[in-house]
Amino acid sequence: MIRDHEDVFERQARRYDRPLDTWAELEREAFGLAVGSNGYTILAEAEELARLSEAKVAGPVLDLGTGRGWPGWLVAERGHSNLVAIDVPVAGLRHAQEAFTARGLSSRTQVIASDGMALPFASETFSSIVHTDVFC
Repeated sequence: MIRDHEDVFERQARRYDRPLDTWAELEREAFGLAVGSNGYTILAEAEELARLSEAKVAGPVLDLGTGRGWPGWLVAERGHSNLVAIDVPVAGLRHAQEAFTARGLSSRTQVIASDGMALPFASETFSSIVHTDVFC
């Protein structure tokens, strides 16, 4: 991994250790729902991703840079496909797994620590890829 990337990943990983109580309250006030967001994806955008994935996907969906699992859990909840959620910070993946479990999605989701620049999957494994707030 490139040294500058290590610094970015470390800073991002520390964000997952912050308490969510105040943030959850703000999300409920702003979006009407506490989703465990770690970025800027609002409910309407996540619903559109879920709608597009549901309409076009026949196989597994890759959630690239899942963070705490939002909006991946909405895509999995609304769709009929399995979801593979990947990200680098393990702390974020723990939150994602908890979010999937809390919504009864454990049997249709898989959480994997992986860098999106070197995916550990064969070509054409996924029918669809979703990502939010990954490249900003």
